Amino acid sequence: MVDDGSRTRLTPEVIVDAAVRIAARGRPDGLTGRALGEELGVDRSAVWRHFADKDALLRAVGDRLLTMAHERVPAGLGPKERMEHLAGAVIAVFTEHPHVGAAVAPRTTRGPGEFALVEMMLTALDELGLEPADVVRYQRMLAESVLSYAGMRAGYAILPDTLRAGDQRAWAHEYVGADPARYPAIAAHAPALAELSPDLVLDTLIEAFWTAVDAKANAAATREHAD
Repeated sequence: MVDDGSRTRLTPEVIVDAAVRIAARGRPDGLTGRALGEELGVDRSAVWRHFADKDALLRAVGDRLLTMAHERVPAGLGPKERMEHLAGAVIAVFTEHPHVGAAVAPRTTRGPGEFALVEMMLTALDELGLEPADVVRYQRMLAESVLSYAGMRAGYAILPDTLRAGDQRAWAHEYVGADPARYPAIAAHAPALAELSPDLVLDTLIEAFWTAVDAKANAAATREHAD
């Protein structure tokens, strides 16, 4: 990688920048020394002077994706709106960088991006009036639900077009054509199953989360007034 006629100094941040660029192109090799060396114009061995192994690089790139998601949350939102924007941002960023998103979704990155997201979520749940034990419990519930969903969407994005098309057709063909004598519930609900969108699934997940959180917050408020 050359700038103003001289080679740019290689740092972990520069390597992560390159990995994110490769990931955004949908390439599966963004975490290899070879791809990064080509992107940066350096010998592949230079990458591993800054990261202990591929897992350390994965966590660093994944943490950058979380930072990117955090930066997409507008300032000045209420607690529920912050968390909803954050959930959507994580899913969008992971899907835009699908190979990394699918790989890092079940991991703990342990970096500033992850810390910023956890801080935002804990603060929002504190503001909603949950008791401390419930703040932690429901933060983890939403975080793992959103990361699981984001990882699934990212994994789906990297499937070959023919496989994705086959999966999409299944709801309108195999499910609609299911034997009603053997699968009466599927037969009854098949048209609705075929029309269900990923966005509606996410909306339903968030709706269920808020139903549980609101019930806990109301119970905490009732106990506080009783005391």
